[in-house]
Amino acid sequence: MLRRVLSDRLPTHDAEDDFRWRGEGVSRVENLSDIVFALAVSLLVASTGVPATFAELLEALTGFLAIAFCFAILLLVWRSHYTFFRRYGLEDNRTVWLNAVLLFLILLYVLPLRFVAGFQSDLLLGRFGSGREIASVLSFEQIPLLQLVYSGGYAAVFGVFALLYHHAGRQADRLDLTPVERVLTAERVALASVHVAAGVAAIALAFTLPVQWSFLSWMVYFAIGPSVYLVRRLYQGRYQDLTAAPD
Repeated sequence: MLRRVLSDRLPTHDAEDDFRWRGEGVSRVENLSDIVFALAVSLLVASTGVPATFAELLEALTGFLAIAFCFAILLLVWRSHYTFFRRYGLEDNRTVWLNAVLLFLILLYVLPLRFVAGFQSDLLLGRFGSGREIASVLSFEQIPLLQLVYSGGYAAVFGVFALLYHHAGRQADRLDLTPVERVLTAERVALASVHVAAGVAAIALAFTLPVQWSFLSWMVYFAIGPSVYLVRRLYQGRYQDLTAAPD
């Protein structure tokens, strides 16, 4: 597995310059997680079906733009999951149950993610028209409910990450985290909270805006980039204060 290969190539004592990796080997929790992530990717590809004609093959290939986007999102989530377990190596009951909730949410989130990515891909490729109207796929009245499903799942996934890192921060003494590592852990909680706030805000806007303007609720996600930048700048200042301090 990719997780095992990365673990073998990156020793736990120097995997990161500013964070000592405490995860030793690949646990059964991580093995199960890899299986679920692989299943989620399989669901993405299987959703296109097997083309029976060349025309269907071409149509399926255009759909791979959406699959590529979904795969990138899942890969980012997997990487965050991988980093967490390598950094802290936690396998206590709270971590196991939070991880189980995360895996369940990922399986649920695949279908809404695939639908939204496919819809946006069709818009970009101009596949609507010629008898296929946007309203036949998604109407203005359906946007709030779609936002609830999609953004609810989005916020829930990152909410679990926030809880995982918060739990790791509470175990700082037991894990013997350095002051720098404690700051980086708190930064992860803040970054995950940014994504949670974006999902909640998108849902709130979708249900409060007039129906014909509910699509503007998706614009909330464009605020994630600047928000993440501000959070990183804040914690970068704290990090530099600690690293610049005399021993």
